[in-house]
Parts: sequence; C-alpha cells; structure tokens
Amino acid sequence: MSLNESEPAVEHVVLLKVKAEATEDDIEKLMNGAKSLHAIPGVLTVSVGKVFVEDFMEDRTQGHNYVLAVRLSSKDALKSYKDHPDHLKVIKECLAPILSAPPLAVDWVSPQIFGKK
Repeated sequence: MSLNESEPAVEHVVLLKVKAEATEDDIEKLMNGAKSLHAIPGVLTVSVGKVFVEDFMEDRTQGHNYVLAVRLSSKDALKSYKDHPDHLKVIKECLAPILSAPPLAVDWVSPQIFGKK
C-alpha cells in the first residue's frame, strides 16, 4: 500500500442496534437521513450500511446491525456537528424510533489515509 497524504480529519463511527421490527421504509428513512448529514459544514464523507457476518467470520457484532461513519474536517467540525439542527433532526426522526438500545459511538483523529492513489 502507498501513503495517501491528507489533512488530519476526525472519524466519527456509530454502531447501531436497529429493532428487528424496523420496516423497509424505516431503513430507507435512516439511509436518507444519513445522506442528509453531508450538508452539514465540516462533514467530508458519510457512509451507512448494514453489518454482515459470513459463515467464515466470528460474530463480534454484539447485536449491532448497522454502522454510520462520518468523516469530519476537524475536532471543531465534530463539535459543531454534534449540536447541528440537521444532525439532531436525524437522531430524533430517523434513529431514535428504530433503535433497540443506545448507540455506541467512537471518535478519533485520522491524520493519514493508507491506500492506493
């Protein structure tokens, strides 16, 4: 792998436990809500998806079945994102109604990305 230099950024990853009874419409609303987060200042990328476990893998999900990953430009951007009305709206309208447990979130500074140029 080669080094792809980039500005330091903040990774914000949220593990979700979506209720088994969540409908396709609920999941579509979650996906659209996640997509809308990209409009928040300082958000560089947003990714959301269903966790998978294959036969050859040990299930280490502890019940988390969806993941939301947001890359932000800085710690200040993360601070603004946390209280941004669009973020709070997604939590209230898209996430809270379908979660069976509180989400688990982690953040870290990611100064470099490794991969092909």
